[in-house]
Amino acid sequence: MMSEERRGRPLDTQRDEVILSSTLRLMGQYGYDALSVEKVAKSAGVSKATIYRRYPNKLELVLASLDQNLYSLPAPDTGSGLGDLHELAQMILSFGLNDETRCMFGTMMMARARHPELAQAMHKRIVSPRRLRVRSVLERAVARGELSKETPLELAMDMVFGAMLVRLARGERLSQDQARKLVDATWQGMGGA
Repeated sequence: MMSEERRGRPLDTQRDEVILSSTLRLMGQYGYDALSVEKVAKSAGVSKATIYRRYPNKLELVLASLDQNLYSLPAPDTGSGLGDLHELAQMILSFGLNDETRCMFGTMMMARARHPELAQAMHKRIVSPRRLRVRSVLERAVARGELSKETPLELAMDMVFGAMLVRLARGERLSQDQARKLVDATWQGMGGA
């Protein structure tokens, strides 16, 4: 994680963007294990020292890249639970449209299985905050009476986006129409009004 206290010149935010987008691209290309700060520095056109001033190690660099590049908008509030889920699906879909991102997603799923520290950090800093956005959408749907109070929200969150994420992890393309149908079918399965 970047240090709050820095001396000297402020860090260049444009360099941060280039570093983080290079990291994401290279993760898709090489995977987590073969990714190195040296490769990122070369791809981003910066020195390794520039990266290490921002991120103390590869894990922090990868987490920052995922946090910056994954859908990170606030949970939508369209006035309906189904509408909100469609908006969230479009955010996820727009994240997974290009080949580099789909490749990165697959390599990160494999890396998580081999590196417990990566899996734990990703869950805490990347997955959990995004799941909370989905949960808030479902909680509003319950409050509006669109879903039953007995709806198992944790299971519902998995149902809503699990199929999309599995397809992205397999490197498949998912159309907007397919995403819409997945959300609609899940909403009906949850008893959505």
